[in-house]
Amino acid sequence: MGPPRLLRSLVLPLLSIDGWLPCSSRLQLLLSHCHCRLRWPCCADAFKLLLALLLVSAALAEVRYIASSSMAPTLRPADRAVAEKITYFFRRPSIGDIVFFKVPTALQNYGVNKDVVFIKRILATPGDFIEVRQGELIVNGVAQKEHYVSSHASYTMEAMRLPEGHVFVMGDNRTNSCDSRSWGPLPTSNIIGRYMMSFTRPSSSIQ
Repeated sequence: MGPPRLLRSLVLPLLSIDGWLPCSSRLQLLLSHCHCRLRWPCCADAFKLLLALLLVSAALAEVRYIASSSMAPTLRPADRAVAEKITYFFRRPSIGDIVFFKVPTALQNYGVNKDVVFIKRILATPGDFIEVRQGELIVNGVAQKEHYVSSHASYTMEAMRLPEGHVFVMGDNRTNSCDSRSWGPLPTSNIIGRYMMSFTRPSSSIQ
């Protein structure tokens, strides 16, 4: 049984006209017959695509400048650290995470600009009991082994239980860090992202 009349009327003229043409020419003729056109995106479209990619990348991660020594020796002044923004879509902030966050209201009330971003380590999460005895950090009654701190400063902090929606953060440089010991638990809603990696300057360039 032959093809329907309409199909023959579309196909047979093409076969009869370009039977002698090479394949590339046949394809061009077929596309022109079907009123199809292939084209590269114009400059405006390419710019829009690049802008969209930049916006997506900014939504997933950003690079932050380390301005102080509060996280030494883990991070040093003038390091560039990458904050990724994906992890906390899938899980809650955990003990040991290093996080970037907007300054809490308590610091803003003392004149700290609301656009300033801090970086500290999470040491306790909602519901945990945390205290410090002679410089030793104790969480839920268990003394913590903190290999990352620069030195164990001798100080004491009264035991407290963290409310829901808050974490307790401190810098690894305990003698030079403005953290939850001064202004209290950090609302998790202030967290911008989790520290992923850093770019460190050569030691010779550090003042």
